[in-house]
Amino acid sequence: MNRDATPVCREPGAQCNLCGAAMPAPAHDGSEVAAPACPACASSAPQRVMRRVFQALPAGLLAWRRHALETGRHGVDPAWFAAAAADDAMADFMAVELDAQGEAIAAALGRLTARGVLYVSGAAQGAGGSAQDLLESMTTLLATQGLPCSVIAIDAADPGGGARLPVWLLLREAAQAERWQHHLAAWPGAAPMAAGPVPDHFAPLREELAYWQATRSECAFWWRDDDLVDDSAALRRLAALSQRHQAPVLMAVIPAQADAALAQVTADAMPTLVYCQHGWDHVNHEAPGQPSSEFGPGRDPQAAEADLMQGAGRLRALFGERFLAVMVPPWNTLAPALAARLPALGLHGLSQYLFQPRGTAVDGLVRVDTHLDIVDWSAGAGVRDPEALVERLVSILQLRRAGQLVEPLGILTHHRVMAEGSWRFLEQLLALTAEFPCVRWLHPRAVFAAPTSEGAPCAA
Repeated sequence: MNRDATPVCREPGAQCNLCGAAMPAPAHDGSEVAAPACPACASSAPQRVMRRVFQALPAGLLAWRRHALETGRHGVDPAWFAAAAADDAMADFMAVELDAQGEAIAAALGRLTARGVLYVSGAAQGAGGSAQDLLESMTTLLATQGLPCSVIAIDAADPGGGARLPVWLLLREAAQAERWQHHLAAWPGAAPMAAGPVPDHFAPLREELAYWQATRSECAFWWRDDDLVDDSAALRRLAALSQRHQAPVLMAVIPAQADAALAQVTADAMPTLVYCQHGWDHVNHEAPGQPSSEFGPGRDPQAAEADLMQGAGRLRALFGERFLAVMVPPWNTLAPALAARLPALGLHGLSQYLFQPRGTAVDGLVRVDTHLDIVDWSAGAGVRDPEALVERLVSILQLRRAGQLVEPLGILTHHRVMAEGSWRFLEQLLALTAEFPCVRWLHPRAVFAAPTSEGAPCAA
């Protein structure tokens, strides 16, 4: 039973459902119906639509609701809440505008309590599509961003003006979503509505890690991040994430672009970061049409060795004991002849990417590669499909279980260019692995300490 006693809520028609004033006839601009403001309270169509949605719900679903006129963009009144939430506190209710990349939605979902609800309104009045179309568009957006939840899509009409305005309600708990859907559908004159879940793309990984846990097998991960040159908000975000989840990171530093300021800012505040060599200046020396490489077959060997020695010396001077003598070649490519010379140059580790050939094992050189780059370089450092990333993770873990891959699973990131969706995937991956005691994030020094993976085939 709806407990809102406002009389005009029973007869919206041409009345404002916030103050009860008679609404003027909608104005026409030749193509769409323009939603009028209320002449008495100046309420907008989004405010009246939000009020309309909440009128369909019993007070039990919104225990913090109060009978007061709404204010603000969505008609949210502080009196609806028992207490104002702090900026960093979890919330039972939030309202945002639809944004193309879903970043505002993701940020709000991250602050919701388990039984909270996120109210999303369409960016433009008159947005087309049926309720089912609205549902599919939202679930696609959330799935791409790796944000599983339940969605209720409503093709809502402004009670005072008749203009259409898409509305989505996002709820984490399926049972809560069913209750909301039931009451919304039962309201007289209910708007067209569709509901459905956003799939959890991490479910296959949870299942795989559960198998490792059941068989009491240790599942080893490690983390490498490339192209570090200076202090930045992205570096501090990565360092905080690493420390929070106790997942150490091997930071591949471009020596020619790093300076004393970077060494100083990372000295005490970033204890879970270790630094290695990322070439010299990350400049391509290959001929046009050839794969990019700073230390490929087109480079003069003596000049290449001089750059490597200069780079290693610079990083040792900057980072001291925090420098790990591991070479990460830019673009993950390195001429085999130069790889064989690394131990003589004082570099005893090599890390590339999965698809680079291994060649002959080199005495005194430990090679451990990364296997999953979470950045989509084909889309200009875009966000890779989380479903595809998880599928790849699971396939690599299965290869490890079968003994076809002996080295730990390496995650590759690029903090300087990562989009919000890539950060979100990384945070979700770290949080998920923390749920399983069988998972261990190895320290880079442990990864390159012994030649257990030296010369091992990397099939995946």
